[in-house]
Formats: sequence, C-alpha cells, structure tokens
Amino acid sequence: MSNNNKKLPDFFINAFYESKFRDSLFVVKASGDVVEDSKSLDNLLCDIRELTMHGIKVLLIYGGGKAMDKASKERGVEVQKIDGRRINKAENIQVLKEIVGGNLSLNVTAAMRRNNVDGLSFNALPINWAHIGITPKTPEDKYTGDIDCVYTRPIRRLFKVTNFIACDCIGTSDDGLLVNINADNIATDLASSLKAQKLIFLSNVDGVKINGETAFMIMEDEIPKLIADGIVTGGMQVKMENCKQALEAGVKRIHLINGLRENALHDEIFESVGPGTMILREDEKDNYLNEIEIQKAIGGK
Repeated sequence: MSNNNKKLPDFFINAFYESKFRDSLFVVKASGDVVEDSKSLDNLLCDIRELTMHGIKVLLIYGGGKAMDKASKERGVEVQKIDGRRINKAENIQVLKEIVGGNLSLNVTAAMRRNNVDGLSFNALPINWAHIGITPKTPEDKYTGDIDCVYTRPIRRLFKVTNFIACDCIGTSDDGLLVNINADNIATDLASSLKAQKLIFLSNVDGVKINGETAFMIMEDEIPKLIADGIVTGGMQVKMENCKQALEAGVKRIHLINGLRENALHDEIFESVGPGTMILREDEKDNYLNEIEIQKAIGGK
C-alpha cells in the first residue's frame, strides 16, 4: 500500500479540530429519548467529556417529553400539544417538576459521576441567566414560559471555571412560578445570545428527511419552503424554525443527529461528513466544503 493511501492516526484529526474549536462554545440539546435511556446518556456524556478535554465548552439542555407523557398517562393527566408544543396546566407542571426536575436531573448528575464528567448540573434554569415570561397558548395554559432576554455575563462567568454545564427545561417567572419552556427554544435562545460556534440537536431521528432520505446539508434560505411544503411538520418544524432564528443571530453551524446512535456526537464533530443533517448559512458553505477537503487530505473520513 502506498503512503498516500494510509490513514493517519486519529491524533492528527483531533488536533485539526482542537485547533479550530478550542475555547468555542457548543450548545447541545438532547431530547427525552436520549437522556431517559441510560446507555444513550452515558454515551453522550462520554462524547461530551472528550470535547471538554479538547478545550471545548459544552452547554447541555435537555427535555423529558417521553417520560412526562408516560407518567401523565399513568396518573390520568391529559397531555395536549399545539404545533408540537406542550400545553401546561397545573397538573402537567406537577409531572414536569417530579419527572424532569427530579428524576431526570438526578439521572444526569449520576451519569456525570459514572463517566467522570467534571461540570455543573442544574435542575432548573438559573434565575440570573434569563428573564422568563408566561406565554399561554390556551386560556387554561398558565405554566408555559419563554425566554424574553438572556443575560450572558453570568453564563460566561460560569464557563470560566468549568467546561460543562447541564440544565433541564424548567424556568422561573418573576413571581417564582415554575414553568415549562420548550427545550429547543432554550437551546436556541442561549446559543443565539452567546454566539455559540455550534448548536446541536440530538433526538431519535437521523436528521431531516427529504424524499425519504436524510439530508446531508440544508441551507438557511431553504427552511421556509421545507415548512411551507409540509416536508417538516410538528416537532421537526419547531426545530427548523429555531434553526433559522439561531443562524440569523450568528450561530455558525447547526447539527441535527440521532442521539441514540453510538458515538453520535463524536462522529458529527470529528468526521468531515457526520451521520446527521447540517444546517448553515450560505456564507459558511464554502468554509465547510474546504474543511472536508482538508480532512480528506490528512486521512480523515
């Protein structure tokens, strides 16, 4: 075999990306399917530990929709959603507090310990991170919140002492009311305000399906048509709307990947062409394509 065909050690690939992303912030949003499964959660935290060891700062935001739906059914609590967004009444928020703020939050902390991930874990959005308003979608919906304003200084101050922070989707209004905030929205708002290098959505699907195939790359200006044509609907429509918002705010690249795949986050970051869908602005396209060629030249995938 000629030297030109030999694959260089992973060290060179890792060094390439470390030089590019060191001290950058990645915001990772994990769906309930990922954090509710102990194997997938451990796998995710192992990947995150690797990123932090390369000097990358990671903010993990997670939800727990599947576990909440299951607990609600067991308790006879009605679950309502409009356009992929949950309606939150008093009985729904009680489930949220126990399942997401309690069980899942503690599971994340335990998994951090199991996988030697150094960092901070919060069971609600810290009150000095954002101002949260109530945004009811029906007259009975009194516990749905949205972020009105992000206060970046306290978040950046924490990232001076740690490379990893995890937080769930519970917020607090001015009068101390605990509310449910769509986790995609939290991740998008924080990534946008903090000018994150990457915003990564982990769910139970491989990415955006177009004509039955997972799209490798989608440009920002394609998103409105995908929604208008009904190609993306429900929860995926919410993600795509958030993607457009984040790109417009300055986030460079967005990844939609299947967090149930082994080493999904690692492969998406350290391989030139990852297993999911990348969404980016037109002015970033050439940079990305150039990176693919560089990594091929040094023996990457």
